Amino acid sequence: MKTLSFVSVPVIFFFFSLFLFNQPQNNSTSDKVNSVIGDISFISRFGYEPTSNSNESLRIQTHLEYVENLLRNKYVSALSFEVQQKRNHLLNLLHEYYLAGKFPANFDHNDRRPCFIDKNGNICAVGYLIERTAGRHVAEYINEKFKYDLITDMNDEIVNDWITVSGFTVNECAMIQPSYRYINDGKREISNENAILSATLSAANLSLNVINGIEISNKTGGSLAPYIGMVTGVTQIVLGIANLPGEKNDYNEYRNSGGAKVLSLVNIGVGASTFVLSLWNAIDKRKESVKDKKTSWNIYSHPEKEKKFNIGFSLKHTF
Repeated sequence: MKTLSFVSVPVIFFFFSLFLFNQPQNNSTSDKVNSVIGDISFISRFGYEPTSNSNESLRIQTHLEYVENLLRNKYVSALSFEVQQKRNHLLNLLHEYYLAGKFPANFDHNDRRPCFIDKNGNICAVGYLIERTAGRHVAEYINEKFKYDLITDMNDEIVNDWITVSGFTVNECAMIQPSYRYINDGKREISNENAILSATLSAANLSLNVINGIEISNKTGGSLAPYIGMVTGVTQIVLGIANLPGEKNDYNEYRNSGGAKVLSLVNIGVGASTFVLSLWNAIDKRKESVKDKKTSWNIYSHPEKEKKFNIGFSLKHTF
């Protein structure tokens, strides 16, 4: 029963850690930058898909540049000359917009989605085009009603009227509209990998701490606990240090903060305690093995007459 009680604590901690540090998680069904063409712009330029660590501003700029070129090369002779001129003007504004690099951020939803105007006043690409041609008040009206909505879901007369005279189709406007990843007041969430690995190492190291503590207390040995513990302890320390707050990224946010900082400190603390206990246990075992050694031998020399030396051998065994 004693052994079961010792083991149950780390097991409970393991499942508790998974629940605690894995919240909140991104519940989005898609992490694509655009609802129409996805991440084809990024893949076309760099040859691989973007990840959660990809520079967000670069991702948005790459998308908007790709769409601008796509729309400029589209055959639109069926449109009137006046509408073609309006379309071309909007594409010039789009070019101006993404070169400035001031994009909104999604502060309110865990999943990646569009944001018309964020709390800092940064406006999205389509919003910028509307602001420059219809006025800021129109953009703010749309933001109030459809802040995090796709263009295709904005069932509104003002939006529809603007699209009609813009020279763009609804699908083309949707193609322009980027989505933005979630930012929690400038802090990024803990990744699934970090949470699961941290919980697993914590459970293993707490178990090893119990075993090392018992062996040190009872002066018993024979297990591999101290040697495994030194490895897992260092591993958890490294994991904690690697996820401490670092340099700010393009959104002026720290790579890890808040809950991630707490998790990093927990990893460092648990890992350090396991390493120290394991090292102590390993050294204690070595001392015990030398102290309790029953058989010993020695080779020695001793002088004799005429300045000669003989070599002797002694063997001692304690019963």
